[in-house]
Amino acid sequence: MGHQLLGKLPAHRFLPEIVRYLLDGGTPTADLVDEVTEVGRDALKRAIKDPVFIEALWLLVRMPQAAASSSPAEGWTALGLQGGQPASLSDLLVAFDTALERVQRRSAGGATDLGEIARQAAKSALGETLQSRLPVLWPSTAEDLRHSVASLRSPEAFADLAQRLHSRFVDRVIHYFIDRNLHRMIGPERATKSLNDVGSFNGAVRRHCDEASLIMRIYAREWLGKNQYRDRKTLTRDDIRRFTGHSVEKLRIELAKRKGAP
Repeated sequence: MGHQLLGKLPAHRFLPEIVRYLLDGGTPTADLVDEVTEVGRDALKRAIKDPVFIEALWLLVRMPQAAASSSPAEGWTALGLQGGQPASLSDLLVAFDTALERVQRRSAGGATDLGEIARQAAKSALGETLQSRLPVLWPSTAEDLRHSVASLRSPEAFADLAQRLHSRFVDRVIHYFIDRNLHRMIGPERATKSLNDVGSFNGAVRRHCDEASLIMRIYAREWLGKNQYRDRKTLTRDDIRRFTGHSVEKLRIELAKRKGAP
């Protein structure tokens, strides 16, 4: 699955161009580009074993099934989402975040930076996806929300959601790394000149991550279609781990390709 030839994917900004927003004084960027890329690729490799990342994807698969069932409130409870059927998007995001936080705190190593990044990335991906599916001309109801969540059970919707999660995860990892290393990047001829430069930098990183993660959409769509609709399988966390192993490797390879100019 997911091995079709996609041709050359779009590349609005390759990583060297993005880094030059911070290093604009002619300073060589190759070492920093390599470092930023490997930080993202290493974080993805570790995410395969991170319980929060796995739990987030598992919930994103199972929540739409629960919402589409004849007893959605019972379905939410069975998934560990507190408060029963949510009345609003904010209620849903709080329940989702709380469920991930419990997993984060139960993990052997306790709360980690990687788990926190995974939790925030998952909440961001879910919120963005659902917001675009809710009514805009009138206040949404609990039933509107249920229908919107249920609509995410289609393979195409899952592909979009999985891509957003992987993209937001790498985006946050890159910013986490850069924030911790700003002392190496700021100098008389290096500092960004305005808030507009910072906005341009953040937007370029986001688009870089979005475009790189396109590579896994076909695999995600076909994986869910095969398992959920063809095989009628109730997907487990172990199934999600196997899926993540393949999806993450596709994204890691694409990030490595995008270190240089086309």
